[in-house]
Amino acid sequence: MSYVERAFYDYLKSVMFGGIRILLSRRMILFSVILFLTSLFSTGLVVIQGQNSSLVTPELLRFIFVLQISIAIGLILSGLVSKKLNLILRFLLLLILVIVVQAFYLLSQGIEALAIFSDLLIQLFPLFTFFSWALLVPLASFAFSKGMFSNKITGSILFLGKPRSDQKSIFSGIMALIAFLSIIWNLIITYLGFTQNHFSYSLVGIFGTAVGIIVILCVRGWIFTDDVFNTSIGFFFIMTLPNQIMIFFTSVSGSENIITSFDFILVTFSLLYSAQNISRRIKMKGVVHDPTIKSDKQAKEDPFRIGRFIGFVGGEGVVLIYLGLALGFHLIQLQILSGYASVYETLFGGLDFSEAYHDITLIFMVIILLVVMAFYTIQRGGGYWESEIYRFDFLPPYDNLVDYLERLKTGEITKTDLVITAGKKAMSAGSVGIFAAARKFRDRIFGDND
Repeated sequence: MSYVERAFYDYLKSVMFGGIRILLSRRMILFSVILFLTSLFSTGLVVIQGQNSSLVTPELLRFIFVLQISIAIGLILSGLVSKKLNLILRFLLLLILVIVVQAFYLLSQGIEALAIFSDLLIQLFPLFTFFSWALLVPLASFAFSKGMFSNKITGSILFLGKPRSDQKSIFSGIMALIAFLSIIWNLIITYLGFTQNHFSYSLVGIFGTAVGIIVILCVRGWIFTDDVFNTSIGFFFIMTLPNQIMIFFTSVSGSENIITSFDFILVTFSLLYSAQNISRRIKMKGVVHDPTIKSDKQAKEDPFRIGRFIGFVGGEGVVLIYLGLALGFHLIQLQILSGYASVYETLFGGLDFSEAYHDITLIFMVIILLVVMAFYTIQRGGGYWESEIYRFDFLPPYDNLVDYLERLKTGEITKTDLVITAGKKAMSAGSVGIFAAARKFRDRIFGDND
C-alpha cells in the first residue's frame, strides 16, 4: 500500500472498529444487546404479519411497537442523564421508563383522552427519530471528512508536499468534474419535477444544483484560501453522492430506491466514533463550558456548542442517545411496512419511505454545508477550523521531483546526486544544517503527542 492508501484505510478502520469497540465495551454491551434483540424481534413479527399469519394480531403488533418506542425513549433519556449514573442505575432507569410507558399505554386503552395522546406518541416519536436520523447522516459525513483531513497524521500524509499557498483542494480537478456532472443530473431532476408536477423532485433538483456550484467554487479555491477546509467540503460532497444518485435514478425510472445496510452501519459507527472523539478532545482541551473562560474563546473552540452538550451528557450518554434514535428510525420503517404510519403518510403523501429519506437528507446536507461555510467565514479558519497538519515544506516541488526521477531513470544523474540534492533541500529548510533539519523532522513526528 502507498502512504495515502494506508492513511485512508487506517482512518476508515479506526472509525469502523472504533464504533464496534464502543458498542461492545463493558459499559455499552448490555444496551447494544437490547437494541439488537428488540430490532430483530419486531422485524420478525412484521415479516410474519406480512404473510397474513393469524399468529400476529393488530393488537400484538401495536403492543410491540409501543414496547420498542418505550425502549428507545428509555435509551435517550438514560443518555441525557448518563453522566450522573453508573451502569446499574442507567439500566434501572431504562427499565423504569419502559414500565411507565407500557403502563400508560395499557391505561389509555380505557380512557379516550389518554388514547388520543397514546396514538400521537406512537405516530410522532418515530417521525421525530426519522428527521433526527436524516440530520445525523450528513452530520456524521462531514465529521468523518473533516476529521480525516484535519488529523495530524492522516492529514499530514494526504497533504504531503502540498504548499499552503495552493488554495485548491487535493483532487480538485476530479472533485470539480464530479460536481459539474451532479449539476447536470440535478437539472434533469428539476426538469422532470416541473414536467411531472412532482414537487419533491423540483425541490431536491434545485438544492442539488446549488450544492454542485458551491462545491466547484470551494474545491477550486475561489471562495476560501484554506485547502484543508476546501478538501473537507469536497469530500463531504463525494460522500453524499450515493444519496443524490439514488434520487436521480428514482426520478428517471420512477422506481423506489433503497437505504443500504452499509450506509446504515457506516453512519452508525461514524456517529459513535465521532461522539467519542469529540468527547475526548473536549476533555483534553477543556472546551466544556466554564464560566471562568471568556465566552468568545469558547465560541471559537466550540462554534456549534457541541462541546457544551457533550460535556453535560458525557461521551457514553451521546452513544445511548444515538442508539435510541436508531431504534426509533428502525421502527418507522416497520410501521410503514405494516400500514401503521398514518401521520407519516399524511405528511409525505404518496412518497416512498426511501425517497422521502433521501430528499430530507439532501436538504439537511445543504443546510449543514451553508452553516459550516458561514461559521468558517466568521472565524476566518481559526479555533475549531484550525488545521495542525505538517506539510513537510522542505520537499521539492512535484515537477522538480519528477524531473529528478526521470533523470535518475535515464542515468543522467546518480543516486548520490539525488541524496546530495535532498540534503541541500533539508539544509535550506532547517537553515541550521542537515542534522538540525532531520532532528526537527523527528521532533515533529515523534515528539508531539497531543
